[in-house]
Amino acid sequence: MTHMKDKIALVTGASSGIGEATARLLAASGCKLILAARRIDRLRKLQSELRTPVHLIELDVRNQPAVEAAIGQLPKEWQEIDLLVNNAGLSRGLDKLHEGKLQDWEEMIDTNVKGLLYVSRAVIPGMVARGRGHIINIGSIAGHEVYPGGNVYCASKHAV
Repeated sequence: MTHMKDKIALVTGASSGIGEATARLLAASGCKLILAARRIDRLRKLQSELRTPVHLIELDVRNQPAVEAAIGQLPKEWQEIDLLVNNAGLSRGLDKLHEGKLQDWEEMIDTNVKGLLYVSRAVIPGMVARGRGHIINIGSIAGHEVYPGGNVYCASKHAV
């Protein structure tokens, strides 16, 4: 993927799982990476293993003002984001709907849906101004193949 060389990619939820794997793949393709996640220690470890320029952001995508600030305060050399990978997501509880914990529901919806929207809203104006950019939203098969107890998680991933 030489066409990705020196492109700037922002990956949310980059501290583990699909986000970490995506960061590694993009680094191998020559991208410069902005890695965002709540667990900065894991991001630092990943940064030390990659052979590409990396800018780290300790970020909880549920916090809209923090998202706006993080994107708005990027150093000049990191502002022209070519690719956004909205990967941050989580699952909580397998309770029956009538027994589910409201805090779990709010955390899933705030992360999986609203967080994705907050980051997209912060990044898209720059893409529009430059006339280029791509956004990849990482969903889940659970958004199409619902499983018992996955009511709110499955709904949040269907929204993606």
